[in-house]
Amino acid sequence: MKKFFSVAENRSDGKLFNFRPALFAAAFFALGILFAYGKKYGAVSSLWLLAGVPIFALSVGFAADRRRALFASGVLVLCFCFGGLSFTRAVQRFKDCGVYAGGHTVVGTIAEKKEYGRFSVLYLTDLYIDGTREQGQLVAAVGASLAEKAALSDEVVLRGTVTTDTDEFGPYGFRAGDIADNVRFKAEAVSLAVTGRDGNLFRAVRFRIKSALYAGMDDDTAAVAYALLTGDVSGIESGLLENVRRGGIAHIFAVSGLHVGALYSFCLLLFNKTRLKRLPKLFRFFFVSAILVFYGGVCGFSASVTRAAVMCLTLYASSLIGTKPDLPESAGLAALFLLIVRPVLLFDVGFQLSFAACLGIGTLSHTFRAAFSAPFARASSVSQNTAESFSLKLQRGLVSLLSVSLAAQIATAPILLHSFGYVSLWGLALNLLFVPLVGAAFSFLLVLAFVAALLPLAAAPILLYVPSMLWSALLLAFYAVDFSSFAVEGIRLGSAALLFYAFFIFLSDKLNLPGRLRKVLLGIICLSFAAAVCALNL
Repeated sequence: MKKFFSVAENRSDGKLFNFRPALFAAAFFALGILFAYGKKYGAVSSLWLLAGVPIFALSVGFAADRRRALFASGVLVLCFCFGGLSFTRAVQRFKDCGVYAGGHTVVGTIAEKKEYGRFSVLYLTDLYIDGTREQGQLVAAVGASLAEKAALSDEVVLRGTVTTDTDEFGPYGFRAGDIADNVRFKAEAVSLAVTGRDGNLFRAVRFRIKSALYAGMDDDTAAVAYALLTGDVSGIESGLLENVRRGGIAHIFAVSGLHVGALYSFCLLLFNKTRLKRLPKLFRFFFVSAILVFYGGVCGFSASVTRAAVMCLTLYASSLIGTKPDLPESAGLAALFLLIVRPVLLFDVGFQLSFAACLGIGTLSHTFRAAFSAPFARASSVSQNTAESFSLKLQRGLVSLLSVSLAAQIATAPILLHSFGYVSLWGLALNLLFVPLVGAAFSFLLVLAFVAALLPLAAAPILLYVPSMLWSALLLAFYAVDFSSFAVEGIRLGSAALLFYAFFIFLSDKLNLPGRLRKVLLGIICLSFAAAVCALNL
């Protein structure tokens, strides 16, 4: 247990923590967004800003380089202000559109199609409503008989009841996703006619991949494979999807670090193990960037895939120029980029889970790895022969996987409890099984799907035979076992979640604290957390 209290990232230079510019800038940008949200919807007083004055004064006063600390403080204040202003402006832009209620004719392009049995949901862009150009998207409920002839990138004429829906709040709270994507209108279609086809390359590739998967696999397996590659889970049977969520591995269908990281690793393999390694570094960087950006476009540039792509490219650039890669700083850069573009994403559950998992891994995995590796340290020092070396490599791999999975589970637990009301206790075990499996199979499946999409659909059953058999076998486990029986449910954390995160931050190696002080602070936080949870739930 000493490993939990003795590891510190900055112990040699005496600093309390490393100042990570991008991470702190993203944090203050997010704080500005939160403040603007609280002021607009929660009547938060501007006087709360005065609480930051002594914090900044102490930070500058105790800094070794006060001029540098003062400059950094000024930049962070600007990030806070820009965050608040960007959120306010984003909400104002969302509400700035035409008002419709009743029968109207809509011309648009299908950007997304989700099928739910007897009806489908179409997301239309490039909108004209009764001949008037409108910015944003329209979401339309369309009967299955009408929707079956419509596909991604089709230009359509829709007639039906159209209403403007720019309320900031809906049945499930703040409409972060709709505001971020500018989903301003909704419709119930009476008729739908396809008039042409849009030339969007990303949507065309996505549609072709879907066609190839459904041509080469049975419907259930194809729906799972399509969700794995693109993040669209609408085709997965609802009972199966709920069981996957209850198992704690629904993130395999949210294209994120697991998927982009696997594609990134595949690209590195090409450059490191083939003659391509002779190419200039700048060319390699742009080549990898092009592949990741193209894949992100096929997936619709979701927050999770954009975050993962930015992080991978940041880490790759660091390795090419010879600097030490830093996961929390890369996550901060990705978060700052996304929040500048779409500030309301801060309130999107997918965004929160994605960055919580990433920061949890960057903050806690090293601490857990050091603690879990302690029993193998002595064996490692005396191991000499090949068999023992292989065994130790396997142990280190398992320890690393366990550390990463546990860190991600811990970091996302409060968000899952708040948003969905439960945390799966199957999650750690199933992630240990599925994360390496999906990571290993993903690039293989993606390459085969792309090749199948390029060839006539008749070739798809042959190319996709092995992936089809593999996923069919894996699906049997989720049809056979009910994962809803083993979960933590009904616990409210509220503001106690801050204490939960504080405990693990103080436990990590990111703060340089004496062992005794660390233990005292951890004890105080632990008791405070227990008291707060009891007060909220008893």
